Amino acid sequence: MEILHFADCHFDEKNHDEIELCMDFMIQEARNFNLSAIICSGDITNSQYLPMDTKSAKTIARQFRELSNIAPVAVVTGTFSHEGNLPEILRYVSGEFPIHVSSKPEQIVLAHRPGDKIVWVTEVKETDDPFLVVTNIPTPTKEHWKNRKGVDADNQNIAQAMGSIFSGFGQMAAKYDGVPHILNGHFTVAGARISENQLLPGSDISIGTETLAMAMAETVCLGHIHYHQKIGDNIFYSGSIYRKDFGERDAAKGFYIHQLDHDPSFCGYEFIETPTREMAQVDYNFMTDPDLLREGLAGYILADVIRTMGSKVLGGSWIKLTFKLWMDEVKNINQAEIKRLLEAAGAARVVLEIARVRRENSRDEEIIKAVTLVEKVVTLANHRSQPLPEGMEEMLEMVETMSLSDLVEYAKGRMEVPWSSPKKEMEGEVITIKKEKEAIHGAA
Repeated sequence: MEILHFADCHFDEKNHDEIELCMDFMIQEARNFNLSAIICSGDITNSQYLPMDTKSAKTIARQFRELSNIAPVAVVTGTFSHEGNLPEILRYVSGEFPIHVSSKPEQIVLAHRPGDKIVWVTEVKETDDPFLVVTNIPTPTKEHWKNRKGVDADNQNIAQAMGSIFSGFGQMAAKYDGVPHILNGHFTVAGARISENQLLPGSDISIGTETLAMAMAETVCLGHIHYHQKIGDNIFYSGSIYRKDFGERDAAKGFYIHQLDHDPSFCGYEFIETPTREMAQVDYNFMTDPDLLREGLAGYILADVIRTMGSKVLGGSWIKLTFKLWMDEVKNINQAEIKRLLEAAGAARVVLEIARVRRENSRDEEIIKAVTLVEKVVTLANHRSQPLPEGMEEMLEMVETMSLSDLVEYAKGRMEVPWSSPKKEMEGEVITIKKEKEAIHGAA
């Protein structure tokens, strides 16, 4: 038995053409297999407010009709903010085979009925010939369990409640001796990764693999995490169908074909990549490498992008460049020229993100360690590469060393101060001097 498993299409108008391309590729590939069923693990759309007269809504209807002309389709609803109740419309676009949408936890059975008709059913009749059991688990939310089960909004308690549900569905599936069982869900599993080496952080409700095992499913098909992966022996995230973010550059996108049997030792799988766009991000810090801000910067960046990411990133790819530099140096970057060169080389889209740093807000270690007023000002001037006006150091020394009364007399022109005169001794008058300084600065 062969099963197609995909998830996380995230249809929206901005990315419509890219999603349509990848979905059409999947549909064409699906025709090359002898599929018994198609499993969709949620998040078909990116917003629950997607209007029905948009290109995305029309494409969804067309593509799911084409899928249902290949094999029966089982859909589980995903994150509510992404799709709400929108998947319910898929019930009315089915083609030769039925589409079943589950917005609540339930178990459905794919069966032959007399007259060579294939149906999804929640209750099997005596005349039905079941050949696949699918347990559908939509996204569990803390509010959902608090309202419906009376359980505290706590991940551990929710996981325990989920365990009871999985166990119950597992026992129900066991009634169909010899019939393969799939668990189809949209949630987070403990140990899932968001990249090759990075585990998923955050506060999502996380289900342990031991809890999932209670369902006694031959294969677990999941959505929600966009990085395709296999966890343990039989848990699969198909990942998203296309690249949506620049952080997904190294993650292959696509779908699974599962070879399913009631005996797990005969189960297998194949991951098929979709022809999604390349997305590359290159970061530049002109504060640590100021020499890059020179004539010919656009040409240097073009060569650097190709050298760093490979020439394939320019074949219709999206490229994001991040620049960090002093605010007054932004004028030295010809953003239009950089975009023009990269787009002429084949980039489909170029995004420039500039982090402007105010020099006044910078404090290096030398400034912090400086003790006297003269030292602090001189160090800050050196840090800014701005020479002090002639006589400034002497003036600062006067402010720091002369008494308030002497400064007043000097300001009135009644007193001359020889620069060789000894500095005022502190003699434990720290508090007094501090007040004098505050008074001087206030007068200034």
